[in-house]
Amino acid sequence: MNGMTVTTTGTVSVPAHALEALRRKAAMTAVETWKPTPGETLEGVITGSRKVDGPYGEQAQMLVQTIDGRMLAVWLTSWLLDRLKEQRATRGDLVSLTFHGRHRSKRGVEFNSYSVTVLKPNEI
Repeated sequence: MNGMTVTTTGTVSVPAHALEALRRKAAMTAVETWKPTPGETLEGVITGSRKVDGPYGEQAQMLVQTIDGRMLAVWLTSWLLDRLKEQRATRGDLVSLTFHGRHRSKRGVEFNSYSVTVLKPNEI
């Protein structure tokens, strides 16, 4: 049990940092999914990611803690994931996502349009 000790009285000793990590992970199950309207911006700190069952099967979401302390999940489309990778986004970075609405590509495919800006802590 990796660092945990069980006493003969049946109690378990759990390090404080492990308990805090467990509570953070448990809190992720109640995270609201961001459903923006055109022109809406989400700003906050990237706190991680998770996989959830979505409308198209298992999909990834980025978790963002907003300036006011709310935790929101953002669906990671391949386009959005590519923009985040281009800017080397990682946990702890500031992110700003502006939703521009549904657009249609030259090939006639509809997609969600965003502006993506990532700010690294060392850039502040």
